[in-house]
Amino acid sequence: MGTTDSGATRTVRTFCRICEPSCGLIAQVVDGELTKLTPDREHPITQGFACHKGLAAVDVHRDPDRLDHPMVRADDGTWTDVSWDDAMAEIATRLRAVTAEHGPNAVSAYVGNPSAFNALGSMHIGQLLRALGVRRTFSSGTQDCANKFVASEAVFGSSNVHPIPDLEHTDLCLIIGENPRASQASFYSIPNVLGELRRASARGARFVFVNPRRIETPEQGIGHTLQIRPDTDVWFLAALLYEIDQLGGFDRGVIERHGRNIEGLRSFIAAYPADRVADVTGIAADAIRELAAAWVATPRASVHASTGLNMGRQGTLAYWLVHMLAFVTGRLDAEGGNLKSDGFYPNARSGAGVPEQGYVATEFGTLRRGAMPGTLMSHAILDSDEPVRAMIVMAGNPLLSIAGQDRLRKAFEQLELLVVIDIYPNATAEFAHVVLPSADMYERDDLNVVNIGTSARPFVQYTPAVVAPVADRRPEWWIAHRLLQEMGLPSILDDDTPDPWAKYRHMVAKGSGVDLDELQHGADPIRVLPAPTPGTFFDVQVQTDDGRVDCCPATFDAALDRCHRLFDETSDARQFRLIHKRDPWMHNTWFANVPRMKRGGRTTNPLGIHPADAAALGVVDGAAVRVRSDHGEVVTTVELDPDLMAGVVSMVHGWGHVASPRMRVAAEHPGTNPNVLLPVGEGSFEPLSSQAHMTGIPVSVSPS
Repeated sequence: MGTTDSGATRTVRTFCRICEPSCGLIAQVVDGELTKLTPDREHPITQGFACHKGLAAVDVHRDPDRLDHPMVRADDGTWTDVSWDDAMAEIATRLRAVTAEHGPNAVSAYVGNPSAFNALGSMHIGQLLRALGVRRTFSSGTQDCANKFVASEAVFGSSNVHPIPDLEHTDLCLIIGENPRASQASFYSIPNVLGELRRASARGARFVFVNPRRIETPEQGIGHTLQIRPDTDVWFLAALLYEIDQLGGFDRGVIERHGRNIEGLRSFIAAYPADRVADVTGIAADAIRELAAAWVATPRASVHASTGLNMGRQGTLAYWLVHMLAFVTGRLDAEGGNLKSDGFYPNARSGAGVPEQGYVATEFGTLRRGAMPGTLMSHAILDSDEPVRAMIVMAGNPLLSIAGQDRLRKAFEQLELLVVIDIYPNATAEFAHVVLPSADMYERDDLNVVNIGTSARPFVQYTPAVVAPVADRRPEWWIAHRLLQEMGLPSILDDDTPDPWAKYRHMVAKGSGVDLDELQHGADPIRVLPAPTPGTFFDVQVQTDDGRVDCCPATFDAALDRCHRLFDETSDARQFRLIHKRDPWMHNTWFANVPRMKRGGRTTNPLGIHPADAAALGVVDGAAVRVRSDHGEVVTTVELDPDLMAGVVSMVHGWGHVASPRMRVAAEHPGTNPNVLLPVGEGSFEPLSSQAHMTGIPVSVSPS
């Protein structure tokens, strides 16, 4: 299993589970304790690359403020360590009381971002929630990427189809709403993405970033940035497609063979020629037309979009147009264009769905099936005709990561049961009745599931638990099944030899022909899988009823009308639009309690602002300012950022740990939570996907 022993010291081959590339690491273990993480230089895919975030995970593992024991909060607010048996009994008693009086619909759950990087945890917590009859769930997905699944289902018939750039061969790549300098790519798993971009650029590939903040410049040797006003991506993409069509750049043969509803697409984009959208987007019409001409002239062109596009008011429509840019111009399923990766389990069929059946009528209006909008969590507790009275939170901190912090605080105070399963006593956990300590990524065995379907160089890797869980920490799969036992429901813990890997064993064998047993017990825990190649996309990946790509899905009709209305609205008179900035030293709230991530004065969360805007306000670097929106206000300090577009301000997600007293580093340097400025309730999310509106928020800034 890639383990080497030398007396009291041993090394274990493992991989990072902070972001999607799953970079190979070597864990050093001394006397049973994890002491160091280094890049795995012999890893066949990641080849010795690992970022400082991945290496700093050893500090998270060794953090003395971690949760070590189940805890129960008394009525007076004091916490008591208890046994697992006592904790489970407390939860089961309260759950039974809630469901007996109010029914199973009174129980809800929130599943956070780290669960996507936890093969067993995500699967078995899902089993727990289904067994409990939980129907109202929330997830971090509605904070960052829900739009992508909805758009892909509507266009390709599968929520799991997300074609990625063929970076090895592309000659022109358009990258929208992503900053690889601060974080690796999302929905595009490639280790050392910045290095890959440099190599492609060196052979002559052109990269164009579209972002409110300057990502690259020609002097940096990779590409240049078209600075765009936040929350206007859909109109930029419509204009780009319109201008390409005017140049004859649509591939008639591809469209006739594999598409439908092309006239619907053409009708929509006809409203947005470059000259019309220039003032709204901030991108000059000539720049849009030049890019359109370059796209038409470059057969090997590709496109990728990330969270900056997702978080706007029209993320689903914008991602639809990303798909259309590749498809209608013949760049989908073509060398140098966009390709679908499979990994160890081809997942297009498992994500198949009928868009018209994807919505359900609720008391809050028609919503996308699945996870409810996170910005309705407090409403489901405080304002529902059938209020949530018990909630299980796994691997998340909704009090800080979702808008409406004050409402959420009141909501959590009213719950009859709040269970938090986490590695830290975070702000949400302070309101819990029971807190359960989960094992971290190096205290559990795992499989690199997060990059199925988006990996440029697919591989499957198993990692054993590098070290045994400290104290009473337990992996989430065990926690789920222990609670099922306590509730008197079927559990794999009822078996003499429980096998939490049974389903994955089948998936890996069926999908890639790899024997998971060999990865778990053999000498090499890694298998390299076939890289994505063109030629089979339309036969294998498209899951629509007629096997054709839908160029203008009927489920988008209301959204298209809304798009036109939003364009015609008078712009807000206030000066600024707020965006969430990516930070090399923060990943959501993962590193809030790590001292090394605070070095160099990184102890606050300032407001990034262009120097010219600061001068107009009469404020200087470090000055205190008050930031107001229609939804709240915060006070923070100014950080001059010449790379920001004028009229745009930025703050980093993941700060605001005022209410986390047991996380001592985070509490000492809490920073400011920009989510206070975001909308909640009606109008706070995109109707198509439930994706929260988190970028392009109108704000005013004044000296404080």
